[in-house]
Amino acid sequence: MITTVLVASSRRVDGCRSVPRRQSVTCKVNIGTRTGGRMRSIPEKTLEHWTSIYLSSRFPNGAMWWPTSGEDVLAELPRLAASGPGKTLALELKTTEANGSNHVLWIDTRQLDRYLNPPFGPPLPVYYVFPLPHWAGPLASWSGTTPAAPGAMTAAPPAWWRRRVGWPWFGDWLYVMSAQSLSEALPPNWAAPSRTRARLFTPSTSHTVGTTPDWTSLFARTPTAAPIDWASFWVAVTHCGPDDGVRWRTIAGEGNRPDRILVLSDNEERMWQFGQLLDRPLLELEPLAAEDGGTERVVLHVPESALT
Repeated sequence: MITTVLVASSRRVDGCRSVPRRQSVTCKVNIGTRTGGRMRSIPEKTLEHWTSIYLSSRFPNGAMWWPTSGEDVLAELPRLAASGPGKTLALELKTTEANGSNHVLWIDTRQLDRYLNPPFGPPLPVYYVFPLPHWAGPLASWSGTTPAAPGAMTAAPPAWWRRRVGWPWFGDWLYVMSAQSLSEALPPNWAAPSRTRARLFTPSTSHTVGTTPDWTSLFARTPTAAPIDWASFWVAVTHCGPDDGVRWRTIAGEGNRPDRILVLSDNEERMWQFGQLLDRPLLELEPLAAEDGGTERVVLHVPESALT
């Protein structure tokens, strides 16, 4: 892609010559996803679109909401849960950062702490979704081009959202972990007030799709439950799981209208009336957004008809 950049003084523009004073310069711009000087292994928006396509296909009668920056999951979860009988959960999509030929996954610790310790209401059904890349470095490309297929692969990344491409399908290297289990895998001092983020893992070699990752060697600690692959996670959701996380089940009352939520957590059950959750003063709600980039969030309601 050819981009025009307006320069105010003599300086160098990426891929361009030095230019004097104020004039337009035409140059090539690299569109690799960067945040704070770090390159994403795969753009978070790409994962957002792929997961959205999958969820829309798997749960065509479900309800899905991608909050904008500043919207609070504490407010959106009960609103979507009130849409009808079924299960409601929030997915926190994280993408890794390229670290040389390897990849590192950082977790916003303040955000995680608030997920685990909400200022009001029941425990939250939050699950972290992250890739375990099978390629080296970032999937970057120049504007107007698409990333080439890594190594000896035949399917290029833009086709990985299609399940028929085989093992490059994104669901085969995307994993899900409850907020509770994820906190157990982080270093013991992850919640220290002085910390804003903690490293979940840095694999030393590319992941071989189709094999079970050695999570004990990747994590600082061994959690109660290991991450589960993307497809298996949704099988668990439509049944009685996931067992290691919080589950919200909307229950209908008179006239088959939803009026309460059954919250299951740590083998405990408690009913919450929607009035307790929907009538909170807005002043109590603070924006819950990551301190850094590399994250997208979706709140999903799976209808009772999709549960078994």
